[in-house]
Amino acid sequence: MHGCYYGNIFGWSAWWVEMLVSALAVIFIACLIFRLPGRKRSNPDRRDSLNILKCRLASGEITLEEFEKLKEAL
Repeated sequence: MHGCYYGNIFGWSAWWVEMLVSALAVIFIACLIFRLPGRKRSNPDRRDSLNILKCRLASGEITLEEFEKLKEAL
């Protein structure tokens, strides 16, 4: 009855260590899943913004003067 087993180290219970390790493992796996390689970042760079402005100019949503002002702001 006084044998050594995984749940009882030096007379105290280590259930909280098991829970901590399990929680850390779940968090680590969740981080790996949500950071899969190949996903596009949500931060568009300047070229994407410029392409949007060009499309808006071509469709007539903005005038040439507005395009130039917005282009300078980028």
